[in-house]
Formats: sequence, C-alpha cells, structure tokens
Amino acid sequence: MIRGVILDYGSTLITFDGDVTVVRARAHRAMLDTLCGAGVTLRERSFLRRLAGKFTAYDRKRAIDNLETTALSVLTSVLEEEKVPPQPITILRRALRSMYEVYEAHWILFPDSIAALEKIRAAGLRMAMLSNASDEENVRRMLDNHKLKYFFDPVVISAAIGIRKPDRRAFQPILGAWGIPAGQLVMVGDRLEADILGGKQAGMRTIWLTTEIHAPANRKLRGKIAPDAQVKTIGEAAALLVHWKDQPQP
Repeated sequence: MIRGVILDYGSTLITFDGDVTVVRARAHRAMLDTLCGAGVTLRERSFLRRLAGKFTAYDRKRAIDNLETTALSVLTSVLEEEKVPPQPITILRRALRSMYEVYEAHWILFPDSIAALEKIRAAGLRMAMLSNASDEENVRRMLDNHKLKYFFDPVVISAAIGIRKPDRRAFQPILGAWGIPAGQLVMVGDRLEADILGGKQAGMRTIWLTTEIHAPANRKLRGKIAPDAQVKTIGEAAALLVHWKDQPQP
C-alpha cells in the first residue's frame, strides 16, 4: 500500500510564465542594483558578465556531481574575482533576495495544484517536498506566497542539505523523518533523471508529470528511464495516488 508522497516543486506544482533569458537579465540587474545601493562598488558590465558565466558553470557542475553549493557561493566567488572586499552576509542575502524575487514573480501555481494536494491529504497520505534549488530562502518564500507550506512535512531543499536529486542521499531526510519504507512511498515530479530515476534508486514507485516533456534533458532520457505511471497534470497524479493507496505494490 501507499502511505506517503514526495513531490517536486518547479514544473510539478508551479509553472514559469516568463521568457527565461529576459527574466534572468532582469534578475541579475536587480542584484547589481541592490549591491550598488548598499554601497558596493562594482564595474557593471564586468560584474554582469561574470555573474552570468558563473551561474552557467554552476548549473553544469551540479548537474554532473549532484552537489549543491548554493547561489550564495556563486555570488561570493563573483565578488572575490571582481576584487570586492568581503561583504556582510546581510548585504549578500539582500542581493540574492532581490534577484530571486524577479524570478518568483513568474512562478505561478498550476490551476489544479491546491485541489490536488487537498485530495491527496484527504486520502490520508503524508506529503513531503523535495526540491532541487540553489537558494533555500527562495523556495520557502514561494511556498509562503503560494500558500503551500502547510501541506508538506518535511520540506527538503537541496541548497540546505548540499545534495541534489537523483542522488539517493537527498531522499534520506524524508525517509528518516517518516520512518516509512521506501516501497510504500511515491515520488512525483517532472524530471526523468532527478525525480523518476532518483525515486527509483531510492526504492519508490514513481509518477512522471509530463509538463516538461519537451525539455532537452527529458527528451534525451525518454525510453531509458521508465516511470511507473505517466500523467499530464498534477490533478491526474492525485487521482492515481488515491487509486493506488490501498492496492498492494506490484
């Protein structure tokens, strides 16, 4: 039987409604403006160019080693290379927040997310969130903004534990907190590698939400990583979970 569900966040419960390239440029500019407003002297073009390059390299690296060294470390590295003296953590956190708030304005709930979570909870299934993200405060702000945090216990964010899905160690905080065998849990997410392969490696059943079916990483792995089920919406995933709840695992 199924006793608990672990859900991804981005593109599983929420969707991005902006042009990534345009939003990224605005977000980096917001960070620059915040730092300059705090009295940090920066060379505008050099800082923005270095920041973009560092984040690109960071994304590539964490996709390979599944280690999350956080956006704070990226910003610190950029400032060091720009020969900026060490800054108070309060200024750095403020700069990160200004950047992420630009992105946050473009992450919106799927229309059926709340109803789906209520349906899962009404079925008596426990829910946890496991999100790959470079900044813990960013995810927790969005959970507050989307009024979702009360559905999940615990919420595990890769930036806080240093490990990303699909590494099976990323699932351990939830397994340890719940004390439920992995075989009685289901992982639901939109990424074949991070969510589906990760869930399978941890010993769980998996549901692939195909909101990002055409993403390059998913196209590359289709037919190579097989979920236990495939659905188009989080509402369909909720209905399937309720159906599976009292059925023995095949």
